[in-house]
Amino acid sequence: MKMKIISLLLAIALAAVFLMGCSTDSCSGVAPVRNGGASSEAYVPHKFGVDAAAVNGAKIGMTQEQVKSILGEPDEVRDVPNDNFIYGKYVDMTYGGLTMSFYDVNEGDELTLGSFSTGSPDVKFVNGLHVGSTKDDVLATFTHEENPQSLYFSTTEECCGEYIYGNYNIEEFLAETPKGEIQYAYINRYSEEIDQTYTMEYYYYPPLVWNEDEDDYTGECYSMVFYMESGTDIVTGIRISFDLALH
Repeated sequence: MKMKIISLLLAIALAAVFLMGCSTDSCSGVAPVRNGGASSEAYVPHKFGVDAAAVNGAKIGMTQEQVKSILGEPDEVRDVPNDNFIYGKYVDMTYGGLTMSFYDVNEGDELTLGSFSTGSPDVKFVNGLHVGSTKDDVLATFTHEENPQSLYFSTTEECCGEYIYGNYNIEEFLAETPKGEIQYAYINRYSEEIDQTYTMEYYYYPPLVWNEDEDDYTGECYSMVFYMESGTDIVTGIRISFDLALH
């Protein structure tokens, strides 16, 4: 299972290719503030968390039928019998430019919504973020630190990015049992020299829970990834995903 976690998280971290349509009232920690009475709205920055893993009322963990009851029939349904994926087969349902993927998270139970992804500027996420937004738009929406630390992966000896907030990493997560919730984010420039893209990645782990059946800790991971074009710092894709992680 640790190898599954490593494969999944590294795939997310090193890819360079993850939707939230919740209102400002429903997103925890977010509230519109008027700027001197101006008509435009600015938002109080907050950290990415489980409450943000939703779009137009559809939430991570819902079944296909539950999502259909909210969003109606999808434009397309596609079965993907991919044994290389850590959860085996999955089903994609598309609504316009939004792809919703349903995974076999609990091994044999009904497929549940595991990710949202889009490359369309028509899909709006938290606080209006969308394909076409800028790096500054993302940083203005989510909390960030003024003096971030450098980012290193275990597979690289050179700095490949910088943290936005926090400084947790994959090695630490697998090497020790985290206490309490974990929130961290970073800019990953690992592939920037190859294809002129980079990612802005946000992660949230609720507190781990002792699982007597597995004799180990179980936990969940929620992530939000913005795929960025170098030079312009424009968002080209967005993905939110869920992983059931066994530590």
